[in-house]
Amino acid sequence: HPPVGSLLVVVGDVSGKGLDAAMLVATIVGAVRNEDSREPAVVLARLNRLLTSASRGGFVTCCCALFSLDGSVQISNAGHISPYIEGREIETVPSPPLGIVDGVEYETTIIPAGSGTMTFLSDGVLEATDTHGEMLGFERLAALTVKPAREIANEAERWGQEDDITVVKVAYA
Repeated sequence: HPPVGSLLVVVGDVSGKGLDAAMLVATIVGAVRNEDSREPAVVLARLNRLLTSASRGGFVTCCCALFSLDGSVQISNAGHISPYIEGREIETVPSPPLGIVDGVEYETTIIPAGSGTMTFLSDGVLEATDTHGEMLGFERLAALTVKPAREIANEAERWGQEDDITVVKVAYA
């Protein structure tokens, strides 16, 4: 059972488009809804096991974070862009995306209480490309992460949206 007052955030990006990608998303959403563990490394390992056995070549980058009532956060990352806190990228242990290699053991990064608002993004924000072929990139992205989620998404769209854009911000009240 999840710890009382905790919040599990799972942000991912499925490779490809169309029906195969949609089916992969449906599989993941169903698995997360039925997952009894809330430990990010365990959640990712189980999702990876499911996708390596069920996938037809697709993969998913995914970042999973458990926000505890005491203010601390546990994060595990499967090939996704690391989240940001107040404009600084959180260093997470790099691991392969879900659905590529079976048996991956995901590491957990612990963020102490009081660290600030956390921002999760998809690569659609990072890879937004202007008319001159210049990507938004990590430096501009870091500066944007201090803004509200809607402003980050709007800026990526204005810059030149090439892919899906996902922005999720989590703050303790």
